[in-house]
Amino acid sequence: MSSWGSAVVAFRGLSAPEELVAPMALDSVYTRAERLRSGEGRTLQHWAGRLAAKHAVLRLLGVPVSAESLGGVEVLPRPSAMCARSAACLHGHPPEVRLRSPLSADRPIRVSVSHTADLAVAVALSQPEDET
Repeated sequence: MSSWGSAVVAFRGLSAPEELVAPMALDSVYTRAERLRSGEGRTLQHWAGRLAAKHAVLRLLGVPVSAESLGGVEVLPRPSAMCARSAACLHGHPPEVRLRSPLSADRPIRVSVSHTADLAVAVALSQPEDET
């Protein structure tokens, strides 16, 4: 496994999350929890950022991109003691990566996501447990 991976997702001219992942199905790329979290009230930038994070994690792991592998990477806000309603909080908690079978990593993976008006970029990093 590499120690980092990065990805850029362009969304200029797109109007719906389904267009970001076409021809793959939205529900195979994003987990149910991600779709609920990214649903109503979220911008296309938000969806693109999460997709960029998934691509960055797959690059870090050296796994080819497919609907199944993208769906095996779940990117949700990291729970925080500062917010009693972490799952619904809109205060920008850092993202947390969860891998679903058959994907796995021998070290924790952290991601950083940012975007402009038409691009989302993400970097995924891993380091030994004792250095986190």
